[in-house]
Amino acid sequence: MGSGIYTHASTQPESLRTALRALALVLPPGAVVGGSAAAALHGADYRRDGDPVAVIAPRDAQVHPIRIRDLPVRVAHAELLGEDTTLVFGIPATAPLRTAFDLSRLKAPDRWEPSPGDLRENVAALNAMLSVGREGRRTRGAPFSPEEFRAYVARERFYRWRGVRRAAAAAEFAHPEVDSPEESRLLMDLVGAGLPVPELQYEIAIGTGGTRRARLDLCYAFDEGRTLVAIEYDGDVHKERRHEDVERWQLIRDQGVRLYIVTSKTRPTVLPSAIADVKTQLRLRGAVVSDHHPRHAARLQRETAERLRHIREAAGSASPPRRAAERRLPYTY
Repeated sequence: MGSGIYTHASTQPESLRTALRALALVLPPGAVVGGSAAAALHGADYRRDGDPVAVIAPRDAQVHPIRIRDLPVRVAHAELLGEDTTLVFGIPATAPLRTAFDLSRLKAPDRWEPSPGDLRENVAALNAMLSVGREGRRTRGAPFSPEEFRAYVARERFYRWRGVRRAAAAAEFAHPEVDSPEESRLLMDLVGAGLPVPELQYEIAIGTGGTRRARLDLCYAFDEGRTLVAIEYDGDVHKERRHEDVERWQLIRDQGVRLYIVTSKTRPTVLPSAIADVKTQLRLRGAVVSDHHPRHAARLQRETAERLRHIREAAGSASPPRRAAERRLPYTY
């Protein structure tokens, strides 16, 4: 696996966990695995094959080049307190809250690079961490809640950290019920196009006599639910239940739902059609909806995050108490 590191063939040497166990043997004192690799250890469905592994070392630690077979490693230095780290399967890693914080404040956390771009990846990573332990509509053993994450981001120690405002903005789109990172990316694409935040996992009755229930991934409901525009993502995970999904989609359309199925290949054509349809429905009902260039997506997402925060605070929802020394983080640069 590396210089002086061996494993038995039965341990699945190609698996991420085996590679990380080998990596843990050569980490300098105090260093831990972070980024999407840590998210995968915690059970989040976010890491993609080929992503480099982020190693986070204390700021005063000297790290020599780390080489593990077929495992690209990138090292960053950052403050690590005891609460920021944990052991997962014997591998030192960032704790769930710290993992979500790092993923939501940097666009490419495994490369440790900031980005002035949109919030798509940040929200996708945060929701993937929030959905850990969820079964159906029930959450069991979730590592933290959206309120706990907002309280963590608002800590005074993070005020001047790079990307903290990005993490705070991403927290306004925290939804544990999102089924996959692609659904989070679709959510942010809709917001970045100038649309309101859609309803998630919208339930409708389908089938003869409405005896069955179906949930729509992302849905805009008009006229008290009489007109529905829904967007669903069809990923590779659905291949094993293709026939069931096709039947469900037909039953949904039979209810008059304007349903758009987005895949990785049809996204460039289907998503713009869905966005145009929603804008048409809004304009028919007197709403003023502008057409925006894609380069405005980041600004629209942050403006929406600001509005969501005002709504949440006005409603008196649970939000982190701020001490006098703490400041209210702006979402825009």
